[in-house]
Amino acid sequence: MSRKSKQSKHHRKFTASFSPVDKYLDLIGQQIFQGNYAEAVAACERLLNYLPQHALQRVDVLDQLGTAQAMLQNFPQSYAAYTEALALDPNNATLWLNRGMASRFTSRFGRSLRDYERANELNTRPELTKKLEEELKFARELAGKTLKLRGPDFTLDQLIEQEDRFQNGLQLMEAGEWEEAEQAFRTSIAMGDCLPQPWGNLGISLMMQERYDEAEAALKRALVMDPQYTLAKNNLAALPEIHRTGPPARIDITDPFKSSKLKQSITFLKE
Repeated sequence: MSRKSKQSKHHRKFTASFSPVDKYLDLIGQQIFQGNYAEAVAACERLLNYLPQHALQRVDVLDQLGTAQAMLQNFPQSYAAYTEALALDPNNATLWLNRGMASRFTSRFGRSLRDYERANELNTRPELTKKLEEELKFARELAGKTLKLRGPDFTLDQLIEQEDRFQNGLQLMEAGEWEEAEQAFRTSIAMGDCLPQPWGNLGISLMMQERYDEAEAALKRALVMDPQYTLAKNNLAALPEIHRTGPPARIDITDPFKSSKLKQSITFLKE
């Protein structure tokens, strides 16, 4: 009887200190450690559906989700996870550092610099100092080159807004909202016309609206800026047939950073 009582007390202590959510988080951590990233993403999404919207435990889940998505090279989803986590825990230096990486791999070079700067301001962990110094140096160089393309009076805040507009356009394309995507790309171009990608994606958005003459003009403009721009070359070559048969049912969005070589060069940190 005494032995049974001891076991009962031990059991109560264990369940009180290790909740079902903690167990699930531990499982997700193991899945990530073992490289089972798709399983970790699915487990994170199940746990997020269970937790209340403002529960602080969501921060840990979103952090894990951001890491797993990044290792799958789903960088827009990784960026979204870290952004949601920061809304709940805005003073977390590690989250800012990790979103800085996700920002870079979604071509948000201005925001990446701003994220690293914020991580550096908040950091109290000596082991992160060197990494932050390295990332800040690279982010400053990258943002500096990007700003130089746009002229001497273009600010970092303007760059962040322009890059966000472009990324929003890509999201709208994925959702099939072609008129809204068109407006996002036009706004991005109006802020600073220096890259072929907004013109190429504008061309696709116009093509999907069956505005073929405008689409041709946009794709040709992209090729003036970069004669080797494959997306514009391929779509321009396909345009006569598309004009004849109608736009395709769906468009594949190409992610320039989705490459197996990147897996060895990215490091997302844990608290």
